Amino acid sequence: MSKRAIRILWAEDSIGDILLIKEAFEQAGLGHNLNVFEDGVEATDFLFHRGRYAHAMLPELIILDLNMPRKNGREVIEDIKTDPALIQIPLVVLTSSRDDIDVLHGLDPKRCLYLVKPATFQNLVEMAKQINNFWLSLANPDQKL
Repeated sequence: MSKRAIRILWAEDSIGDILLIKEAFEQAGLGHNLNVFEDGVEATDFLFHRGRYAHAMLPELIILDLNMPRKNGREVIEDIKTDPALIQIPLVVLTSSRDDIDVLHGLDPKRCLYLVKPATFQNLVEMAKQINNFWLSLANPDQKL
């Protein structure tokens, strides 16, 4: 498990999912410094340091729901692809379908994780652990998980 809080940008429009995933991270014993945004416009403003986010620290991990209002996850990913610093940040895509994996085309497959949202809370805790292990594998490539 991670020893320090990971700076995470998480774009998710479902308040229920946000609360459940926060609880799952806590149950899994994972430290996180979470910046949650309910739409892709706010997430993109944060990533590109626009407006009130001018002094925001870049996240160490980005978690995106594909289906969000105003700007969806696919559009946020396209924006990420335009910036050399952002494209280096590990990306986790959460969706309710296995059919959208093509959104990762053009990104380093070693830095991306595509997950279907689980149906049970225990599976959500396991998914939180999987996200943490994914991040640790990139942050500490020599560490055995």
